[in-house]
This record gives sequence, structure tokens and C-alpha cells, in this order.
Amino acid sequence: MGLQVLNLKIWIDRHAIVLAIGACGMIIILGVVATVLVSGLNNTPRWWNLGDQLNADDPALISQAERLENAITTQLTAVRDVEDPQWAVAITIEQANAWLVVRLADTIQTHLGRDAWPSEVEQVRVGIEDDQLIVGARLVHASGSNIVWARVVLRIDKRADLWGVVSSVHVGTTRIPKRLFAKEEFGFAGSALKLGSGKLELGDGRQAELLGLRVHNGQLELVMKTSVIE
Repeated sequence: MGLQVLNLKIWIDRHAIVLAIGACGMIIILGVVATVLVSGLNNTPRWWNLGDQLNADDPALISQAERLENAITTQLTAVRDVEDPQWAVAITIEQANAWLVVRLADTIQTHLGRDAWPSEVEQVRVGIEDDQLIVGARLVHASGSNIVWARVVLRIDKRADLWGVVSSVHVGTTRIPKRLFAKEEFGFAGSALKLGSGKLELGDGRQAELLGLRVHNGQLELVMKTSVIE
């Protein structure tokens, strides 16, 4: 049971919000860090303004992030009908941002070390516009701060690996060339970044597998399957 709980905790930490799209946001930031210092790129995009007052110390926000983790744990460990192993879950953009603001930095530091979180990154956040996912971060520097963000399409390949395909990159309200960050040394294959596996062994002889996902009606919808490992 201890191993099962540990595995679930690691999976939730890494996959709860769009299955590690926070990592995609970090790559975007690192790839354009020099660009944000250029004048004229300090406007705040409209999608970020919609939730600009999120505070990691807000008890209500902390509670919302914890409820999301607990709900995912409950769904993953639930006993499923072997004749109908598929199930679905939806994560709202508010729930996603609560987890990102409250838990993302601690999660990265826990798994990758205290120095893994760049001090320049104040906050990572997601948004949705026209059923398209947006990943962004506020980057702080000597002259102030900038919002660095990208439109991302999530895809699952035949091996159940999850990819983030970047369609556009922006600093503030200015669009910038994708070639500044979409490089092999950052883990990109063209404009696609592998985010990780959509499979998880639950530790009780079963595995949960991500079958599909989409952004729709302001939330992320996922279809999962829990099955016995053969």
C-alpha cells in the first residue's frame, strides 16, 4: 500500500494538471529568456488578466488544489467494471491554476532539487481561448516582469506518450518566432515536446492509461482506462 500511495503521489504531482504542461511552460521560458528583455513586450495578455489575483497563500486556493489532488487519487484507485474500464474526468481552468500556483514550484523542487525552480519565474498559469490551451508564466527581471506564453495542442501517440505541440509563442501581447525555443537540445521534435507517458502502474496489478483528452467548454476533459496488467 505504501508503494501504491507513493506512485500515485508522484503521478499526481507530475500529471495532475494537463500531465506536466508546467514543464512545457518552463521550457518556453528558458527558450525565450533573452527575448523578454526587449522593450515593448511588457503588455499583459487578456487571458492572464482574467485571474491575475491568484495568491499561493490564499487558504481557499490551497484547499482547491488539495481537493483536486484528492479527487484524482479517488478516481485512480476506484474499482472499475472489467467490462467497462473506461472513465472520464474534467478539470476546470480554475482548478488547474489553483494547483499550478500552490503546488507546481514545490513539486519541481521535491523531485528535481531546490535549485530546479528558476528564481526568475514568479508564477506559471494556464488559460483557454476558443477551446485552445494556453501555457504561460510571469518572468521577473531587473526592469520589471513579462508574461511569456504559448498556445499548446496536446496529443497522445500510439504508445500512449503525451506530446505538447506549440502553435505560437508570445511575450506580452507580441508574437515571437518559435525557432527561438523549439530546439532539439530543449527536448523538442520540431514544434512538439514530449511531456511523458500517459500510463501509470497503480501497484495493485492494475494500470491507468490516458486514452484521449481535449480542451472544451473552458475545461480539460480526459478519458482514462483502468485495466489489469497482462
